[in-house]
Amino acid sequence: MIQIFSNLRRYGRLIKALDGYIYDFKRYHKQSSWKGDLKNKNPRNYHSVKIYHALEKSLSFKNRKKDSGWDNAFLLLNLLKKAEENNNVGYHDRAGLSTLIRFIEENPHSANAERIKQEIKNLNFFSADEHGIKTFTSNDFLKGKLKNPENFFLSRFSLREFKPELVSENLIERAVKLAMKTPSACNRQAWHIYHTADQNVKNRALKFQTGNRGFGENIPNLVIITADQQAFMPGQERYQHWIDGGMFAMSFIYSLHSLGIASCCLNWSQSPKMDKLLRANVNIQPNHSVIMMLAIGFPDEENNVCLSARRPLNEIFTNLTTIN
Repeated sequence: MIQIFSNLRRYGRLIKALDGYIYDFKRYHKQSSWKGDLKNKNPRNYHSVKIYHALEKSLSFKNRKKDSGWDNAFLLLNLLKKAEENNNVGYHDRAGLSTLIRFIEENPHSANAERIKQEIKNLNFFSADEHGIKTFTSNDFLKGKLKNPENFFLSRFSLREFKPELVSENLIERAVKLAMKTPSACNRQAWHIYHTADQNVKNRALKFQTGNRGFGENIPNLVIITADQQAFMPGQERYQHWIDGGMFAMSFIYSLHSLGIASCCLNWSQSPKMDKLLRANVNIQPNHSVIMMLAIGFPDEENNVCLSARRPLNEIFTNLTTIN
């Protein structure tokens, strides 16, 4: 009898996994940009940044080929024209135009450059920000070097009890801005942060998260980290929003730590049912996939933290050598 129940539990896990796979596929079909609808501002902007980032990379090579990148330049030009035609110019359209101008300035005597220059005269938008490339010295790079990185990384613990004081919106926004330097696939930055200090909203959201028992009601601030599925078009990128979203989440956690703000990761590996219930109770855009929740607050003068031992290095690090 015990063996029968054990087998049922195992197959139950497979059924739950299948349910999740089907739900993920349906969301990919409905929310991602696989259809290539470039009239819609969001999918087009994500496509634009993918292309203009290729031009940025081309410009960044010291010994680049002068005739390279023109295919992407004309692809970008067509996207910018669509933005103008549909009267729905977005941030990445403006950044793309600025990058395209910088690109043709590097090839001023090219027939392609002259053709694009004539075309962009008809575009009635611009970006006030600097785009393309900039000079970055080794001294600039070393400004971020820590004298003792262990002091920073090893002093970060998950806290489940906080001071009752709320973290200000300004501080949280500062942490988000710092985390925006997180790398992402083709620099698409498909992140979105939902923040609340409202007790009713926190309670509604945490009701569907299973790891906050015993402390959830005393969390000062709650953040829900999401990633936008509209940023991804190819089928092989079906899981990229989880990867990019996870990278951003860790950057955000360390940004908070650098500002003296404690946090605790609240996992969101949930069933389709719970994901739907969360969305029914909290206003999350349908194209945003929930990566995780994050409890945020200021640490007490003294705090009890889990030691959470780390595995030895030889178990998680392999130095690859030539394979015979």
